[in-house]
Amino acid sequence: MCRIDSSTSSSGDSGMNRNLRVVQRLVLPLFVLSLAACGFHLRGTGHMATQMAPITVMDSSNRDTDRVLREALSRIDALADDEARSTGRIALQREQLRRRPLATAGQGAATQYELRLELTYEFQGAKEGSEVNTRSVFAERNYEFDVSNLAANSQEEELLTSEMLRELVGQIVRQLAAMQEADEGR
Repeated sequence: MCRIDSSTSSSGDSGMNRNLRVVQRLVLPLFVLSLAACGFHLRGTGHMATQMAPITVMDSSNRDTDRVLREALSRIDALADDEARSTGRIALQREQLRRRPLATAGQGAATQYELRLELTYEFQGAKEGSEVNTRSVFAERNYEFDVSNLAANSQEEELLTSEMLRELVGQIVRQLAAMQEADEGR
């Protein structure tokens, strides 16, 4: 007759549980560390911690870009309500979106495109004799073009363009803050 001693089987299980706990304690941190090491991060989870004095946004022909810039400045309380409170003014000079094919199929139809959005702006401080700083910022994105699904291609292009616009406005706000700091140091 075969007898199973319950004390030996439970000690085997506890040893296995202990090993499982050790593996769990090591694997999860190693996984998180490997994600951080490869540069993985969640998009849009951070907020702009930029501090800057209020400025005025001059109207331009790029109404959507003006709106996004005003919203970004408003979120950090840097949008001047009136000229008297303003420490400078920004004017968007040019917005240019370029789309060029990167790869083509057998019949010459594009299968991949590159989008490049470039914004040129001028900033002038409110102090008498402040120089006008003209700068440009740009962002690029690539996307696959599916000839059989034109509606999805159009939506993807619009989404990428609005993402690039938000990114560029963030760059502009950080540059404006840096210019203001440099002006204060003089």
